Amino acid sequence: MKREFEQLELFDPDFMDANQVLNALDPAVRDDPRLWPTLLAELVDVLSDHYEARCGMDADKAVESAQDVIVVIAHHMGGRNIYLPRDDRLKRAIRDAMIYRVFDGSNHRELSRKTGLTTAQIYNIISKERSLRNDRGQMRLPLGPP
Repeated sequence: MKREFEQLELFDPDFMDANQVLNALDPAVRDDPRLWPTLLAELVDVLSDHYEARCGMDADKAVESAQDVIVVIAHHMGGRNIYLPRDDRLKRAIRDAMIYRVFDGSNHRELSRKTGLTTAQIYNIISKERSLRNDRGQMRLPLGPP
């Protein structure tokens, strides 16, 4: 029975880490830059460097935390092609999500002052973010053109 439990742990994302996954791969697959294992290793490196530099974690804890985050992301988003914007588009998307998160229905002027945007821009951002979240949470029925 103990052996069965050990084998089940191998397939449970809560018990996996990136090194286990990478070490189990064929070196030809693992070292091919066109394949996902290289991306996985790069993501772990980037996150662990971030945790060390910005959060003051020691190296081992930083790698462990980075692996945990990557396993969670892979578990929930694995198999998808994901586009991540850079620079201004990324900053705008993060800003818009933060504005949506703190908007309480009546603080549009305060958000306008804090962000340097007009109240009309704040309302447009709220509307766009609300639509994004509604689209993600609800299926659309194919009823034809609106």
